[in-house]
Parts: sequence; C-alpha cells; structure tokens
Amino acid sequence: MRAFSSVFAIASLAAFASAQQCSGNTAICPNNQDGTSSTYLQCDSWAQKYVSVDCPSGQVCYANPTTPGSIMCSPPGSGGVPTAGTCTGHTAKCADPGNSGDYFSCEPWSGQYVNNACPSGLKCYNNQDATGVICQ
Repeated sequence: MRAFSSVFAIASLAAFASAQQCSGNTAICPNNQDGTSSTYLQCDSWAQKYVSVDCPSGQVCYANPTTPGSIMCSPPGSGGVPTAGTCTGHTAKCADPGNSGDYFSCEPWSGQYVNNACPSGLKCYNNQDATGVICQ
C-alpha cells in the first residue's frame, strides 16, 4: 500500500504542476506548504507550466519570504525564521546568548536567518563584533 501511496502522491504532484500556469522564473513549494516536500515547482517559462524539481538529498522546500516567487531547499525544520530579522553575508547570532546552544545563521542568497545549533552540550555566545557566534 505504501508504494501505491507514493505513486499516487507523485502522480498528484505531476497533475498539479501541469495544470497550473506560471510566468517568468517563479518557483513554489507544492500546495504552498513549507517543509513538507523534497520537491518544488519551477516555472518552465517557455511552456508557462510548472515542472517538478527535486531538492538536494535530505532537504525540503521552503518559500523564501524575502523574495516572493522563489524557494529555498534546506534541511527539514530549518526554514527561515522571520522573527530573527533579515541578514547579509555569512553572519550568525545566538538565539539566547549564554543560555542555550541555539543560534541563527544567515543564508546570504535569501537574506534570512535559519535555525542552527552548537554541538551538544555547548552554549552559544556572540563574537566580539556581533557578526558570528562562538560555541563553548
């Protein structure tokens, strides 16, 4: 039954992709849901239809909130964190400095922070110029 479910899901995704029109270089997550699919829909601007594209292995689709019509593929649970603000470059900041190992690292292409964590048992501290973190 599981094989049938997978085939049905793929067939449903393909039907959705071929039925929905698009323009330009837009990309969306299937059913507009973040973190649930290892594929995304990329516009074939010539045919004006979405085609299904695979995220890299182990990653899922997230809508890019800073650039409408674009997506990012990231590990499950690592979608952008709007409350962390926007970012540039390869910056990072602690979620709760000195109290947890959780921090936010910047995805420079999307301009948004994603969740990250220090190795187990270590706490996060912002570096001196507040552009990175130190795990101790």
